[in-house]
Amino acid sequence: MWFAISEAGMDPVSRLTNTLLAGGRGRSGVEVGPDQIRVQMGGFKLTVPRVSIRSASRSQENVRGTYGVHSRSGRWLVNGSPDGLVELTIEPPCYTGRKPVSLFTRGKVNALTLSLADPDGFIPPSSRPVSDNQFPPPVKMSRNNAGDHLRV
Repeated sequence: MWFAISEAGMDPVSRLTNTLLAGGRGRSGVEVGPDQIRVQMGGFKLTVPRVSIRSASRSQENVRGTYGVHSRSGRWLVNGSPDGLVELTIEPPCYTGRKPVSLFTRGKVNALTLSLADPDGFIPPSSRPVSDNQFPPPVKMSRNNAGDHLRV
């Protein structure tokens, strides 16, 4: 299942840069597979095993004026918009490839915030356990009273 990175907040210059570097609209997003999710935006590509996703929730982080791929202390932001943010907590952490976007180093990823066109549609599929006999054992999902956070 494919979930597009939202580009709703991009100004014309950022849209042009995104088209030149990332291939334009529809080329940046998250693919949710049976065992992993794959994130892609321009030269940034990251594969996260689904069993490593400990939580997926809507984020209220203020990222206005920031577009693209950014990291700080294991926390990564992949966005084209300040809206539709989803944060994934990842344990054990995964690592980026050695690409120009990560300055040719393997960056640790223990939290990932994504701006998605359909954040509410993304949260359940990315957090659902793969099967009843996976290792480690599947986790149960539940909503808190506010109904806006899914725990895995």
